[in-house]
Formats: sequence, C-alpha cells, structure tokens
Amino acid sequence: MSRVLLCLLLHFLLFAFHFSLLMAQDEPVDIDEWQVMRVEAAKDPFANRDQFTINFANYTVEEWCYPLPGAKVNSPFGGARHHGGTDLQTFGNDTTRAAFAGEVILSGPYFAYGNCVILRHANGLETLYSHHSRNLVKVGQWLHAGDPVGLEGQTGRATGIHLHFETRVKGQPFDSSRIFNHENNALIRQIFVVTKQKNGSLRFTSAKVE
Repeated sequence: MSRVLLCLLLHFLLFAFHFSLLMAQDEPVDIDEWQVMRVEAAKDPFANRDQFTINFANYTVEEWCYPLPGAKVNSPFGGARHHGGTDLQTFGNDTTRAAFAGEVILSGPYFAYGNCVILRHANGLETLYSHHSRNLVKVGQWLHAGDPVGLEGQTGRATGIHLHFETRVKGQPFDSSRIFNHENNALIRQIFVVTKQKNGSLRFTSAKVE
C-alpha cells in the first residue's frame, strides 16, 4: 500500500472515531425501566416510614388493567366466611390479566388456591390470581399491566369456574374494591394511603381526586 493511501486511511479512521464519540454524547442514556421497577418492587414499602401512598389519579390507561375484563363479582371480600379476596366470573379459560406492571414471585399449585400466581408491583402492592386452569407465566418473569397471567378455571378448593383475585400489602390482603370499581371494571382515581399501625396491622384510607 502506498504511503498516500495509508495516510488517507488513517485520517478516515481518525475521523470516524471522533464522529462516533460525538454521536455518543448526543444519544440519550438507555435506562432499563424493568430494572428500576425490579429494585423498587424488592423494597419494603414501609422502609424507614410507617406510611406510603399511591397516586392512582395519575395512572394512564397503559399502567393498569382490570384483572378479568368483563367479569362480574360472584363473591365479595370479607363477609361471614372472612373471604380473603374477590371472586370474579366470566367463562372458563378466559384470560386473566396483570393489574399493574410487576414481577411474578409465585406461579404454580398453591394449597386451596389451586394454580396460583402472585405478582409484586413497584407501587408497594401485590396481587394474587388463583384457581386457574393453567398459569401462563413463570417465576421471575416481568409483566406489563394487561399482560396474560392465566386461564380462568376451577383448580384448588373452588365451587365453580372463577378467578379468586386478591390485593395485598406485604402479604396482608385488603378489599380490592378499595382500588377497583368492580361494577365498571375500572380503577378508582384517588390518592391511596397505607399506614402501618403500632400493633403491626395496616390501615387503608383514600382521598378522591376530582
């Protein structure tokens, strides 16, 4: 190779190197949204505090999903039998969906729950979906709100085909109708507040946002 061609090649390579540095400075930093959520979901929502809030009024349509679209309640939370969740019913093998984005922390047969899935969310909540005919997710998987979780079924201790749905904080269930309007299959626009009492129990309050 002649000396002239070699010099031209070196100048070209040097120009390409400086150009790539310039372009790299202009590119936005690639933030792994799921990694950020993983860190947040792993935190104790009461770390160094006795209260946390969730502003559901600011949630976009992409940030939440009713767990069984089109469903009707056939057994509410609480009552004489101290029901720990809300039973929702449509038809067998209808798809249940993630209420919020989060990580699958349990997926499999779980005592009376049958085929059960539990998701942990970065907002401090956990959601449970059970009696599936089949789970569609694996432990460690990350889901967006609305992603398939399982197929509505009758596994475990269940009388009839339905989804047993629970909302929880640190494993303690609370009435899902505090955050979902089950008649309209809609999220309630509110500031949701969870307070840890001195005896360890949790108190749930909210302030509606117009």
